[in-house]
Formats: sequence, C-alpha cells, structure tokens
Amino acid sequence: MTSKVQVEIKAPVATITLNKPERLNALDLEVWEGIRDAAVAVDAAPDVRAVMLQGAGGAFCAGLDVKAGSTLAAVYEASPGAAIPQIRAHLRHLQECFTRLERVRVPVIAAIQRVCMGAGLELALCCDIRIAAEGTLFSIPEVQLGIVPDMGGTQRLPRTIGIGMAKELIYSARRFDAAESLRIGFVNHVYPAGELGARAAELAAEIAANGPLAVQAAKQSIDGTYWREREALLLWEADQAVGPLLSEDRKAGMKAAAERKRADFQGK
Repeated sequence: MTSKVQVEIKAPVATITLNKPERLNALDLEVWEGIRDAAVAVDAAPDVRAVMLQGAGGAFCAGLDVKAGSTLAAVYEASPGAAIPQIRAHLRHLQECFTRLERVRVPVIAAIQRVCMGAGLELALCCDIRIAAEGTLFSIPEVQLGIVPDMGGTQRLPRTIGIGMAKELIYSARRFDAAESLRIGFVNHVYPAGELGARAAELAAEIAANGPLAVQAAKQSIDGTYWREREALLLWEADQAVGPLLSEDRKAGMKAAAERKRADFQGK
C-alpha cells in the first residue's frame, strides 16, 4: 500500500484518503494503483459496512498530476503502430483501478471539497453517493487539452446526470460550482466546508446501521446490469481516446495548458 493513499478501518466504516495534499491530491500512477489496493483492503475487512473517500489537506482531487508527467510519456516515443496497443493496455489498467473502487461490495461516499476536476471527477463517479462542500469547483476539462475523458467519464457521467447535461459539460469543459453540481444531480447534498466530514460520517453511520447483507444486495441489484455492460463500454471509451492521444491537438493542448493559454486546435 502506498503512502499516497491511506486506509483507516474503524468498523463498521472505512475511510480512504488520497494523501498528496501538496498537489491537491492529483493523480499519478502510484495513486491510481493505491486506489485499487485500498479497495481490495476494504473488501478484505468483513466488518466494514460503508466507506468514505476523501482527500487530505482540504481538497478532493485536482485530476492528473501534470508535474509528475504523463502516465503515457514513454509510449509517445514509439511509432503509432507500436503505441496504439500500449495505450489501450495502459488506459485499461488505469480504468480497472477506478473500477475496483466502484465494485467495492459496500456503499462508498465521496466527500468532495475545494476541487474535483478531470480524472478526480471521474473518480468521484465511481462512488455510490457524492456530497460536497460549498465553494467546491468541478470540471471535466479534457477536451481543452485535446484528449478524451477516458477514465469512465463518457460512460459514468451520462448515467449519473443524464446524457444531455453530460454532453454539455464534456463538450464545453466549463467549470461549475457546488450549487450547480447539486442542481444537476452530480452530488446529493452540499454543506458548509467545516461540516463536510461530520456529515459524511453521519451518512456512513446511517447506512452501516442497516442490514449489511440487504444493503450490499441492493447495491448489486441497482448496479448489476450496468456492471455487466461496463467492461465493453470502457473498452469502447479507451478505443475512442487513442486517436486524440496521438494527435497534434493533444500536444497543442498540453503546451497551452502549461502556458496557461487557450490552445489553437487544428483538428490534426
């Protein structure tokens, strides 16, 4: 287990904490795999009945850690013929880390504050319930970088807030606040920042007080059809992401982001 993702089990509730506060808990490969390992650890604790997912240092997750470099950096040096299968395999590995959290047998509550962006928003979508602090900023900005939300964003977001609104947020890449996230149904509740942890704990305790076998069976029933389809849907998403990842638009988008500018995309 990496120190970048911590697990505390105080049955009947477990808490998973993203622990890179100096980078607003941004994701690198170690964090992705730490999320998977944390999910495995929770499922190995039979007395756990609910899980809280949070970020250390007063932030949830700022998305991909660009200072850590692209998780695909080495692949971009290969020829397209060699790069394509490597990209697919790599995206599948990262997707599976998130999916392992989604498949935890008990309900998972995301306690979101300050930032929930990009892959951080896609991580929140893997949770059963999302609550947020006032003032939190959300976005799914990948198209601003010339890439696709390839960690389940194109599949889980429409299922959560509806196809039309999901398309608007993905296509526009605009930021939205906690009040709008509540209005569109991305989060269930919004609380003052100082109350968020206590409110998440109250909800986890409320869930944990119910029949654990019944709650787990209800989760399986609600998500069952989607889970059966999910693997094919995520493979489809990864396939659609390959072209943009190998494009000149991606290079332009990443360069513009580093310079805090808007990219001039050429569609190449």
